[in-house]
Amino acid sequence: MSDFNKRLVEHFIQLSWNTGRFNLLRHIVSHDFVYHTSFAEGFKDFDGFINYLQEIRSALPDLDVSVEDIMAEGDRVITVSTFSGSFEKPVFGMQPNGLVVSFMGISTWQIRRGKVCSQNTLVDIAELQRQLAVSSGKGIPKAG
Repeated sequence: MSDFNKRLVEHFIQLSWNTGRFNLLRHIVSHDFVYHTSFAEGFKDFDGFINYLQEIRSALPDLDVSVEDIMAEGDRVITVSTFSGSFEKPVFGMQPNGLVVSFMGISTWQIRRGKVCSQNTLVDIAELQRQLAVSSGKGIPKAG
């Protein structure tokens, strides 16, 4: 079961984050899918998740999420991923720099009856902010 769940999560990432094939994605999520991230407030249902992704994908049109490590036990999966892409349009109050940005995220996934029912992602926002500060000429912020 763990191998199936790993493949399911990798397929989810490919359909959602990497290609934006949301109609196909709809077939592998539960009807009560919930998404949460440290990058935005609150929880999102499937439609809210799609809107969130579309906003990110418009700002980083060549967005690529690479799974660096994946672990599964029972109905839980954990991924460590690198998010990278050319930051071309403003998103979430951050101004684009036209350069490729790259940052890490760790996600926990819950699988139920062969479908993804939740994704919770902790994003390394500080690394993204550091890259934006360096590219804007503001330098690297000093630790307090």
